[in-house]
Amino acid sequence: MAVPAAARAFCRQRGDVSAAPELCVVVVTWNDAARAAAAIDSFFDLPEVRNRPERYALIVSDNGSRDGTAQSLRTRYGDRIAVLENGANLGFGAGCNRAFARVDAPYYFLLNPDALLRPGALDSMLDFFARHPEAGIAGSRVLNLDGTVQESCGEFDTWLGAFLRSSAWGELPPLRRYANGHALRAWNYGDERRVDIVIGAALALRRSTIRHLEGFDERFFLYQEEVDLCKRAAGAGLQTWFVPSSVVQHEGMGSAISRAAVERHKRAGRRRYWIKHHGRLWYYALCTALVARYALYAAPLAGGALLLRHALGR
Repeated sequence: MAVPAAARAFCRQRGDVSAAPELCVVVVTWNDAARAAAAIDSFFDLPEVRNRPERYALIVSDNGSRDGTAQSLRTRYGDRIAVLENGANLGFGAGCNRAFARVDAPYYFLLNPDALLRPGALDSMLDFFARHPEAGIAGSRVLNLDGTVQESCGEFDTWLGAFLRSSAWGELPPLRRYANGHALRAWNYGDERRVDIVIGAALALRRSTIRHLEGFDERFFLYQEEVDLCKRAAGAGLQTWFVPSSVVQHEGMGSAISRAAVERHKRAGRRRYWIKHHGRLWYYALCTALVARYALYAAPLAGGALLLRHALGR
């Protein structure tokens, strides 16, 4: 008989390594019970999970949900999953770290609660890691709800690339090739490829990678934590890859958070990342350049508005 997922998820505390899964899916939740249930259903619907349930486990790391997410999932799935209650909204990276501390598996797969696993998603990752011992992190092929491919990989920032990407200048044909991400724009996301960055909505990594990097930097609350992880992995000689045979469908905006809050967290994450990896001088020089660029862009508009107002006043 297969060992129940919840029992396997906490096997490290019991010391029963024979019950340990080979791969554990980690779902971090905050006030998103319905979509989290859909994500977990997609896990149990996988052929690889149905055929070899002892190979896989799933843990929910709940960040203090106020909508009853933790209890709802416990009631729905019983001992087939493990539910860890963190008691507060710790952020995505911290929620993952708490799960890593409770589950001892050679591989982990981070799945957003607004994402759905497609058949073969987990088996493909295990096969990839077996073929690529040099890889520490891998990202799935991520689809939108309409089946189109999301741009789920990225390049590490350069100062010029960040400036061009953050302003309209990067869309001008002569400058486009210098903007961050240009090398990936013509790619169809159809082949295995070494990349700088993969998004955290569907990200797999080795236990050895987590231990070497000491997990996520918990100072990143939401956004850029996976970019920071990939950057530190590269610095440690660990490769990040894109694995198209592992497919996940991703909705986006999966938790109960406003768009204004999303933008605020994005800005805070970028600021922390840039200062951490490039320094304050790099960051403030970039900000100054962007302000100057927008001032130059706004000046003709303001001048035109004044002329129009003057003409109408006559």
